[in-house]
Amino acid sequence: MAEKETLIRHNLIINKLRRSPLTWKELDAYLKQESEIQGLKLDFVQRTFQRHINDILEIYAVSIKSDRSTRRYYIEADEGHVDRSMQAFDILNLLRMGDNSSNVVLFERRRPMGTEHLAGIFHAIRNNLLLKFEYQKYYEAEAEQRKLLPLAIKEAKNRWYVVGQDLDRNAMRVFAVDRMCKLDFGKKQPASRFAKNVELYFKNSFGVLLATEDQEVEEIVLSYSSFQGNYIKSMPLHESQELLVDNEEEVRVRLRLYVTRDLIMEILSVGAQVKVLAPQSLADTVKAEHKKAIEL
Repeated sequence: MAEKETLIRHNLIINKLRRSPLTWKELDAYLKQESEIQGLKLDFVQRTFQRHINDILEIYAVSIKSDRSTRRYYIEADEGHVDRSMQAFDILNLLRMGDNSSNVVLFERRRPMGTEHLAGIFHAIRNNLLLKFEYQKYYEAEAEQRKLLPLAIKEAKNRWYVVGQDLDRNAMRVFAVDRMCKLDFGKKQPASRFAKNVELYFKNSFGVLLATEDQEVEEIVLSYSSFQGNYIKSMPLHESQELLVDNEEEVRVRLRLYVTRDLIMEILSVGAQVKVLAPQSLADTVKAEHKKAIEL
């Protein structure tokens, strides 16, 4: 319960300070009120607030500062990349405030495997510990022993992945948690040379696959039907997405990405609702995949 309360407490603090700076007295009153509403112990004494500030910075990359002139706490910058984490905690709070016996919140019945490993992986990340495990690739009969210095946890398509430095290969690798087993912790490790640039490895990637060393970022132009284009406008494929044409005939977008299997599968998933205009190599690949599907 204590761990869950800590996570909910972090969520409340971040969301409240995002809206407006608060004095300690105001923040304390807010947490006391939420404690009564949710039936949890969410408030704490002021002398432990710095520890919570440090944890929030480490876990969510959200920096909470204090303005000495006004004695108010505020968030230094609104980091958009924490929004998904906050959404998850908002749902948790919603469910805690009332039972779900009437099924007013409908969850996907498919649930990813391996989520029981997340707490252990998170512990290893926070403490810079070596992570040892067996990894079963779908295309190999035998599991293999791997050693990883985990740096981040990434979600893609309702599956969870751990990103880190593979110590045997001295390179960045991504492992699906549902294919990991027999997790064990090793000794504390020196800081990884990859630690400060984890997000950059995915800057021009769709999904979770890392580009190969010889790959280059390509300019991708996709033409969607006007109907399907509404979805692409409301939830862009990637942060590089740029709207080129938006009319009754089509919604055309341009992206700068590595062409990976994840991207190809995303394009195929909407069938005839999208046409690849560039690059030609990607158009040929999508065409060939559709042809195989027809033959089946």
